[in-house]
Amino acid sequence: MKKILYLCLLSVLPLCAHAGITTYTFTSVNWASKIDATPCDGQTDGWVCDQAASEYNTGRNDAEGRLYSQGVSVKTGTSGAGATSILAFDQVRRLTFNFCQNSSKGRGTIYVQIGDNEPDSIVITKPAKSGDGVYNRDSVIILDTPLSGKIRFWVKCTENAININSLSIRSASGGSSVFTMDSYQLVTDVNQLQDSDQVIFGVYKDGVNYIMGYFDEWESVNNIHAIPGKYSADRNTVNADDRAIYTLRIADLNGQTAYIFQDELRYEEAYLVASGGKTKNRLALWTDVVDEKTYGNYGFWDIRIENGGEAVITNLGNSLSKIIQYNASNSPTLFACYQECSQTPVCLYRRVEALGDIEAIVAPFVNFGTTIDTSGDRTVEINANKLTQDISVALKKGQIFSISSDILDRDGDRLTISYEAPEPGHYSDTLVFVSGSVRTEVEVLLQRLQPLSVAQAVRSDDHATIYLNDVVVTKKYDNYIYVRDETGSMLLFDRGNGETGKRYGADLKAGDQLSGVTGRFINYFGVPEISPSEQFSVGKNIEVLPEEAPAVIDSADVCRYLVLDSAVIDGWTELSYKGQTYAIENKFNLSSFITAVPTRTWVIVSYDWDTVTLYIVKQEEYPSHESIDEIEGIGTSGRIILRDGVLFIETENGRYTLEGKEIF
Repeated sequence: MKKILYLCLLSVLPLCAHAGITTYTFTSVNWASKIDATPCDGQTDGWVCDQAASEYNTGRNDAEGRLYSQGVSVKTGTSGAGATSILAFDQVRRLTFNFCQNSSKGRGTIYVQIGDNEPDSIVITKPAKSGDGVYNRDSVIILDTPLSGKIRFWVKCTENAININSLSIRSASGGSSVFTMDSYQLVTDVNQLQDSDQVIFGVYKDGVNYIMGYFDEWESVNNIHAIPGKYSADRNTVNADDRAIYTLRIADLNGQTAYIFQDELRYEEAYLVASGGKTKNRLALWTDVVDEKTYGNYGFWDIRIENGGEAVITNLGNSLSKIIQYNASNSPTLFACYQECSQTPVCLYRRVEALGDIEAIVAPFVNFGTTIDTSGDRTVEINANKLTQDISVALKKGQIFSISSDILDRDGDRLTISYEAPEPGHYSDTLVFVSGSVRTEVEVLLQRLQPLSVAQAVRSDDHATIYLNDVVVTKKYDNYIYVRDETGSMLLFDRGNGETGKRYGADLKAGDQLSGVTGRFINYFGVPEISPSEQFSVGKNIEVLPEEAPAVIDSADVCRYLVLDSAVIDGWTELSYKGQTYAIENKFNLSSFITAVPTRTWVIVSYDWDTVTLYIVKQEEYPSHESIDEIEGIGTSGRIILRDGVLFIETENGRYTLEGKEIF
């Protein structure tokens, strides 16, 4: 048995007729088309317009990534629009139309005729739920008896519009599946790695479409630059790119399995090393793997695979920063080594050879990841190679997870896996695919988390994925966002979206209410923080008042927004409050400090390298005796009184704060 990622190959049968898949995407009202990114020439391949349609829409994706409003629109006024293929197809067994309507309407029929045979049809009705019509979906015609000839289709529209996006044809003469070509597939188990594998470093985060390039002293400097990468929708494969391929060597290092990454395509004797020494986050390409005096075994790496593909790649040399990660906040973005798992994690893709004449079922590992949602679903492509029987599919447990079908086409099909997880926990199941003597098993994983209060979140393990209950912004500067709920305060360290380069909280201000905050937690030298991993929601802005400072401010108060009465700043480095002295910093860029006199001072508490440090937000001077009478509404004969560390004004009419608010 030959072991290949995502494949279980149990038999090799003689060559037999099998269907390839050709998908045409339509690009104009005259039914011009393309295959993948290549436009058809309209002479040797493509479609001849029998009747033009109404309009063409390039389409978009909504916030959840669902495709909508794409394709050629056949309205009632252009009912009957359609085209005929230039090529004749042999042994057509299955046709799949991808289409959409508008939000709530669109009715009619799609007709298909192969050669001189009788037409077949698909009836299109209103969507079951208003609003769902804009989302693309498939309608399939399966032929019991394969037919051959040119393919003609036309659309009769009886209400509104039917928008045709693409047509997929499964036939003996169709284009080969991508799985009959070499591919780079996600490594989900370190045991899949073999000596001399060609690998690509990817980013383990949906929507971040970068891969690690090569070392170039003009672009990379002390790191490896990121270049665009083309991932499959499920991120289980990535397209080959000669600028990103490294050769993996497996070695023994003092009895331990170690890995070496060689860039033999460009530099031959050049190896990936962690060259930061004791202070830097450097990742480079050098001509040796050992430097006994300074860097040690800096070309040797340990690899650990977690969460169904997250690769923790740790250097075995002497550099303080050892872990390869993707830095989304740098401009331009890059790959480098870091001391902690504080950046975006990476993953590895290894080259898998073409299947050739082997019978196989190709099914992706399904990982829902971490979520707070009680239910959800994911649709994946199940591909196949040279099968002669349809594929049966089942779940071993079938308790939390369910599937949309128990029979799939022998040339591949889509399968939707759903889950219902009312309680938090780790869940797993196994999908079993069988076609004749060919059998494949793949895992399905889910971790459902409970949203946490701040008090619960700050007790988490480093690098744990955290979902927060709703929080409110107390203060913000640069990419530091301080938040709190009724249980405590913490920091959101906003590294931003690695794909767009935009920070998630770029436009936030104090008082904004946040929901859906998720990311990895770390206690960064005493400061509890989350680096958001996806866009959160911003609600209504509310007034945020500082909390009264305790008598002694310590590490338990980190990230709190406090107001200190009668605080005295000495120079730019120290503040005295109730007999205690604290380090200060001007993170909020005040033009100057009021020094040597008591002030009412607003601060954010930080904890830098074992030292409580107060970030000064603002100061207010206390009124002089002469100016008390100028405060409207408090009467006359006022005096300033200091009691229990709090200053207030006492007059014949009562007691007031320094802002003139009456104290009851």
